[in-house]
Amino acid sequence: MWLLLYILQTVTVVISHNESLLVCQAFAFRNVLAVAFGFYWVMYLVVPIFIVKGQYVPGIILLLVPFVAFHVINYYSTVLIYNHLNVATPGVRAISQGIIADGAFGKPAIHRMLRGTWAFTTSVAPCIVAKLVLDIIRHITRTLRLEKDRLDMELNFLKSQLNPHFLFNTLNNIYMLSLKGAEQASDLILHLSEMMRYTLYDSDTPMVELQDDVAFLKNYTELERVRYGAKAIIIFEYNEEEVGEQLISPLLMFPFVENAFKYSHVGNDGKCHVAIRISASGSFLTMSVRNSKNSVNNVPKEVGGIGQANSRKRLELLYPGKHQLDIQDEEDTYSVTLSLNLN
Repeated sequence: MWLLLYILQTVTVVISHNESLLVCQAFAFRNVLAVAFGFYWVMYLVVPIFIVKGQYVPGIILLLVPFVAFHVINYYSTVLIYNHLNVATPGVRAISQGIIADGAFGKPAIHRMLRGTWAFTTSVAPCIVAKLVLDIIRHITRTLRLEKDRLDMELNFLKSQLNPHFLFNTLNNIYMLSLKGAEQASDLILHLSEMMRYTLYDSDTPMVELQDDVAFLKNYTELERVRYGAKAIIIFEYNEEEVGEQLISPLLMFPFVENAFKYSHVGNDGKCHVAIRISASGSFLTMSVRNSKNSVNNVPKEVGGIGQANSRKRLELLYPGKHQLDIQDEEDTYSVTLSLNLN
């Protein structure tokens, strides 16, 4: 952009004044240098550091700096060009002599600077407009890409919820318990009903209360507890006083819990171990999930059917800079710790 502007400025000076190419290039370089300084000063300092952050008074004051810089660059470059190059055109010589005679910071120089503000503004404005248009295009493109990624992940995530295999096993367990007349059958039906209600209705919003999301995980864990029976030691711990009306994206923790049950294997004591602990301190949430494994059956590099990469991506989209995900793949255990700032 600056090279194109320099070429256009040179051509303009060549057409307007009967000067040598070197002199025309020198004046063009002076003009482009002043415009470039004003552009970078405004777009990379004043706007992002002051205007965007609401510091309007210092921002407006700093907007005056490019005009002073334009005047200083104009004065000293004119001195160099006039003294070291052959300025042939009488009109250009007269203007140069007038700039030099006014000095750099005298009263006449200030008047000249004020008279040149409009010309300088109209020179810098097109560059700023071009930058703003490019930024808007980039922002719209990025937003559309993120929205597409979000929709793709939501679709994949919905496909991973309560898969038919899980439902089949649960219904089969309920059926077997009902044949035996066990009271657990009614409890399982209640847990399954609550889970279905949550996934179909309650979670169909951008945010849900943390206590509802944790209740869904608890229902899921209770169903898995029945499925595993005595073969597993399952722990689900949380403090009801800590987990309340904080808002969280629905089913954000579910893939990690589902992963623990899906890939848990018998440990050294002959049982599967799954431990889920959730704690909250105000808006700060911590969830740890640990499951047993062995050296033969390692945990695959996926979480709940949507993949660790997608889980990380969902966290980055929903809570950028507000989460920490720590995954430990050890010889006999696989653990996930998620720390999240819900604000």
